[in-house]
Amino acid sequence: MRSFVFTLGFHEDHVVRRLHMHNALSEDVIVLFTVGPVVPAVRRAFEGVRGYALRTGLCEPRLVEVPLDPPNAVYVIMSTLKDLPRPLIIDISGGMRVLGVLLLISLLLIGWEGVDIYLQPEGGDVREIHIPRELFEFMRNPLSDSELEIIKVVSNSPGITIEDLARVMGRSEKTIRNSIVRLKKLLVVQRGRYAGLYPTKWVKVITNLIPKQEEDLEIT
Repeated sequence: MRSFVFTLGFHEDHVVRRLHMHNALSEDVIVLFTVGPVVPAVRRAFEGVRGYALRTGLCEPRLVEVPLDPPNAVYVIMSTLKDLPRPLIIDISGGMRVLGVLLLISLLLIGWEGVDIYLQPEGGDVREIHIPRELFEFMRNPLSDSELEIIKVVSNSPGITIEDLARVMGRSEKTIRNSIVRLKKLLVVQRGRYAGLYPTKWVKVITNLIPKQEEDLEIT
């Protein structure tokens, strides 16, 4: 079971798209936040979501009105979120920007565990923004010295194999593979089962390390 959480304005396209992309199931919870009082255009958008849910066998969506008063708004959002099953798939592409900010503040207060955040910026040529739940996991459980050492080696030697990494670090391949399991959630990608390891763009965010390929780009 998952919970889909949205900010809703005059259009429901982003809601339908997200439910479809993530293969929403009948047991998943659907909650939509909007600024109260609900205006007719928002009500029509909600009915569009409700109609889609009913046609596809999803649960009845819930519309939550949020007052434009920060303390009360955050209280309403927190009270709603704290009882929702995790993980939370959150899309803040619709509605007023302030509503998205209030939702993020509420998450900050109750905890980010099991939260994926999506935002489709205005403008057709702009790629969707995704803040993965693994980022928040690393915030709660920082990298160990051993994991940080692995990231440093991979960042300085992009394409290095697990076998070579084990030899450089003086550890067994089994130990390295066990460490890579957690790192591959966000920080390291492996191109093919036996291919080399490469740092992701999140490395510089979490560790302040600049991967070698990015340094080379800056030099050129």
